[in-house]
Amino acid sequence: MSNLFGLVNGKLIGEAPLYVNRLRRPGATEVPKPTLTKWIRNSPLVLINSPNFVWALIALVIYQYNPYPMNVTSPITYDFMTKRIQLWLPTVLGYSTFWYSSLYSFKLGSRPFIPDRKSNYNKLAHNIFWTTSGICIWTAFENIFCYLWSTGRLQYSHDTFSFVVALMGIPLWRSFHFYFAHRFLHFGPLYQQVHSLHHRNTDTDPYSGLCMHPVEHLYYYSCILPSLLFVCSPFALLWNGVHLLLSPAASHSGWEDHFQSDVFHYMHHRYFECNYAGTDAAFLDIWFGTFRGSIPDTETLTHREDAKSTLLTLPSKEFITYLFLSTGCCFSSAILQYPILTSFLSGFGPVLLAVLLSGDRKLVQGTPMGLIGNLIHILIGTLFCSLPIAYMNYLSY
Repeated sequence: MSNLFGLVNGKLIGEAPLYVNRLRRPGATEVPKPTLTKWIRNSPLVLINSPNFVWALIALVIYQYNPYPMNVTSPITYDFMTKRIQLWLPTVLGYSTFWYSSLYSFKLGSRPFIPDRKSNYNKLAHNIFWTTSGICIWTAFENIFCYLWSTGRLQYSHDTFSFVVALMGIPLWRSFHFYFAHRFLHFGPLYQQVHSLHHRNTDTDPYSGLCMHPVEHLYYYSCILPSLLFVCSPFALLWNGVHLLLSPAASHSGWEDHFQSDVFHYMHHRYFECNYAGTDAAFLDIWFGTFRGSIPDTETLTHREDAKSTLLTLPSKEFITYLFLSTGCCFSSAILQYPILTSFLSGFGPVLLAVLLSGDRKLVQGTPMGLIGNLIHILIGTLFCSLPIAYMNYLSY
């Protein structure tokens, strides 16, 4: 009960996770090593002893008062996009602003990982810009699904069983999908062209959680795969979306003492070659030899300006070229009328372009894993990321 709904001792802010030794500096206490057995054993409590309860409550409210329309006649429509963006922009940015203002402006927390952390308004503008881009891309996903449901190209269910399965299953699927999708984005060329934008934030803040390259958003949102493969409740898509859009904020806060604090992922941004999973599914990092449990006491953490995290610096020619060409891959269905070809381009085109344009051909950048392990991650990452996007595009014809 001390961790009910993800609140440590009933507090939203001001309490570090129970394992933390408060006599040591933030991040120095070893993160407990999770196991598959423990993950499975805790699965029935996924809405009780974790932040999922708060996000599920938000999803239920949205589902009740802003249900999906089932009369959508086109994969992308102005009215649908406008109305849903008006819903998601204040929800997502408001949630991130709550955490930023609570920790950075009002100083309600007392354990930042970087003691001399300062606000960088160029960095904030950069992160909010790419977060907004991600909100628009998610809205396009919703538009496509509502079109598929409305035209009978994809079946859905309103029965109670489907609803309950989605409510309980989405958080578990999300944690599993995130590891393989994230590891896929650390494939050398994809990292260089795509994921490096997210890693411009070496010292993370709540707005950096959803700050991603549009291609990364594409693969990040491929977590909607169950809604493509099974007859699911529309709530499954919405709940997936709420989880995708809101959960990164607090976990990227840069502080140790609040609801959903996450030094495990903070270390991924700082050290790069570790902690690809979320904390609850970190047994995957243990299996593949990439688990890191703490920041050494001997390491001095100082504020580092994220120089590339600014909208005031002109993007490189390589960045613009890749962004333009990958966008063309994603919207090829509006130009070409060959379903299989355009579906392949939308799902696999951005990866192939990254390989062609990148000077880094390493299978997985900087990892100690062998070639076979790298190929396994690329294969599963492809199944989890590229194939869902290709299939969704194919269904929309």
